[in-house]
Amino acid sequence: MAETGLVAKLTIRLRGYVSPDTDSQFEGYVEPGTYFVLEYKKGFPTRGTDYARLEAPTLGALDTWICTRWKSQTYAKVVPEKKPPPVKRRSFDDDPLAVPESALVGLLKDFTAYHYDLDRAYYPWMLPGIRVPVGPPRQNNCCTFVEALTVKAFADTHGAAFSWDARRHRQMMVASAEDYFSPVTAAIESGMAILPASEESPPHPWTLIQGWRKQWDSGHTFLVVDHHVQTDKVLVLESNAYEGLNGVGFRNLGNLRDLGVDLLGKKPLGAWWNRSDVWTWRRICSTYLSRKQAWLRVKDRKLSGF
Repeated sequence: MAETGLVAKLTIRLRGYVSPDTDSQFEGYVEPGTYFVLEYKKGFPTRGTDYARLEAPTLGALDTWICTRWKSQTYAKVVPEKKPPPVKRRSFDDDPLAVPESALVGLLKDFTAYHYDLDRAYYPWMLPGIRVPVGPPRQNNCCTFVEALTVKAFADTHGAAFSWDARRHRQMMVASAEDYFSPVTAAIESGMAILPASEESPPHPWTLIQGWRKQWDSGHTFLVVDHHVQTDKVLVLESNAYEGLNGVGFRNLGNLRDLGVDLLGKKPLGAWWNRSDVWTWRRICSTYLSRKQAWLRVKDRKLSGF
């Protein structure tokens, strides 16, 4: 039977506190969304109130207490939720639209000198069907990195059979408020990726994710290269200015320029799933409260190292 835990579903923004007491220190606001419950106190400290301690990585202490009920007024629903089963992995060996993992990894060497810049982003190369600014300067952001890497790999592998255009580029840049998950839409509609069976599913190897910390603010486009089921750790590849990065690299493992470029040969990532600073999928879910994913069609996978 799947493991069951508690989650709190917030439809409004609530105040977070250091202790289960609204007179205790205020830690910040908890945005609407679904949160993992670390501790639940019903009828505490009086019969008229319930409190829940939430996993909230966006706040400094990584967790916080909220009042879920005061007398007859319910502010958040606390309900059981089963842990999704592990993803059944697909090899994509017989998929004519798939690319070998080496097509993606082989391109990473061209990002080693790149640093992060949200507003002034450049590409290492031209892309088919569109005009993009090519560096130097060597700086990019999360959207331009994911687009450059994935589109180049699929175009190099499939040639004229793979098409890209200005509309797809605008989707990767989340240029319209009509679709806040447009990078995922672009990856699927172009044939690079497929939809997961469920949005609650853990990620498949080489998953493209568009996540939002708030609705719709503090967005991020990134790749999950793999998910280690036993530890729940995820190998995140991204362009970022946080989590041990300034440019392109693996979250809390290091920039590409520090790791080296022979990622399939020397295995510089080591047993990343055993490191305490590597994020879990659960933490990803708690941080990016609104998110969608697309599973890239990638075969012959070796990078994750397990």
